[in-house]
Amino acid sequence: MSNGGTASAGSYLTASDAAGAWFGARDHKRVGMMYLGWTMGVLLLGLLFQILLAVKALGGMGADPALIFRTITYQRLLLVFLFLAPVIPVTLGYFLLPLQIGARNMALPGWSIWSLRLYVGGLVLLLGSYVLNAVACGWTLATPLSLTAPGAFPLLAAGLALVGLSWLLTGSNFLLTVHTKRRAGMGFFKLPLMVWGLYLGSYLLAAMGILLAVIVGYLAAGRAAGHGPFGPDSDPLSWLGYFWFVTRPAAYFALIPAVGMIFAVVEGVSRKPVPGYRWVVGALIALLAVGVSTWGIHLGPWGQAPEVTFVFSVLSVLVVIPAAILAYFILATLYRGAVACAAPTTFTVAFLLHAGIAVAIALFLGSPAPGAYLGATMFATAQLNYILWGGVLSALLAGLNFWWPKMTGHEVSQTVGRVGGILYLLGVNLMLVPQLILGARGVPADMGPFAEDSLGLGEVSGLGMLLLFFGLVTVAANFIGSVNCDRPVPDNPWGAEGLEWTVASPPPPGNFD
Repeated sequence: MSNGGTASAGSYLTASDAAGAWFGARDHKRVGMMYLGWTMGVLLLGLLFQILLAVKALGGMGADPALIFRTITYQRLLLVFLFLAPVIPVTLGYFLLPLQIGARNMALPGWSIWSLRLYVGGLVLLLGSYVLNAVACGWTLATPLSLTAPGAFPLLAAGLALVGLSWLLTGSNFLLTVHTKRRAGMGFFKLPLMVWGLYLGSYLLAAMGILLAVIVGYLAAGRAAGHGPFGPDSDPLSWLGYFWFVTRPAAYFALIPAVGMIFAVVEGVSRKPVPGYRWVVGALIALLAVGVSTWGIHLGPWGQAPEVTFVFSVLSVLVVIPAAILAYFILATLYRGAVACAAPTTFTVAFLLHAGIAVAIALFLGSPAPGAYLGATMFATAQLNYILWGGVLSALLAGLNFWWPKMTGHEVSQTVGRVGGILYLLGVNLMLVPQLILGARGVPADMGPFAEDSLGLGEVSGLGMLLLFFGLVTVAANFIGSVNCDRPVPDNPWGAEGLEWTVASPPPPGNFD
């Protein structure tokens, strides 16, 4: 048992060097908690940018289109590259991976803190470019606009390159940790499903991290020199091909750890092991393959040869097979389980709903004829938003509510958590369903704030964004308020399986020492 809801003297939170060594810490738990703070800051910035767009949609701001375009550019860059792609591995992943495999720390503790430093450096440079002279070229950095748009583009490119290197260090560290730090007797098919999700996603995280750093470096060089692989004289489709080769898997190395986390939460709240363990692992591997092989589906609306687009369309539609397998075994785990009516359950339901909608949208975008029309509209924007706001964020919130007692030694209010989850669920769909309709009406991608809208869809979407904001504020207030909770927190409040539940709450610096 923990000591009345406060961190014990032997926990990682209150170790003797805690006050002066957090920013140089090599303890994976501290790195994960610091990452949590920074990624929540990025989410807050993204929310503020989104609220700015919502206010414009509601007719309350007469800002010039250039300001709105700059806002869209940076909001997307922040949320995709600094939140969507890395958030689950760098927060709960860093905190839980060694605990779940019986290790004292990551295989390369120094890389953990350097990953955080590169991430923060990239964030500072990205925001510095916005403050000094924001670049308005869209978040895909499409050429030739990104080569000619005024602004502090070198800072923006340097920031993205540092973020890519941060991904590389994190992914490599996770892979090496799983291979070398597992407890004796723990084979690969004895790994928790969350570890499988982190492990598989880390292959993409590492590979796409170094590619992101390289291609934005070439793009910046082409802008400065006036020639090169992505220079003014190159085919614009060349840049988009490389960009989507990196970014398409980003959605998958965000979703694969998210799915693994959802399985862990479902096991805990239903107090029932997952049936078909090997089927689930196989479906996660299939998702990895789909993520790598379907990047070209985004190029259909931009002039890619129809026969090539058809091949990518067939591969994209195959995503429904592993998605259906994963959904089946999540529901099978919940079926006849002693399901706790708690905040993690609410966010798990939200994840299942939003992931299902995202897969359904993917079938439209993956079909050659509809995809050629919808792929360049708000319909595609809505799918990315369902993955970001509806999928990855709901999985993260389910995981935080589930492991918060283990991480902090404090317990959140399940009632407040459920209320926040319901507001979040309603807000996400009120915000995104109008975007689907706008996309079907032909509004270009990310151009919702500029659309001529006779149906008031922009206003409805803006109201949904505000409801989403209030839901997230409720959830955040619940976490912050839990710090004042003095009730005793058991080391395993869910009665869950897993090595992380065998240590104190919060864990000691050496985990199992």
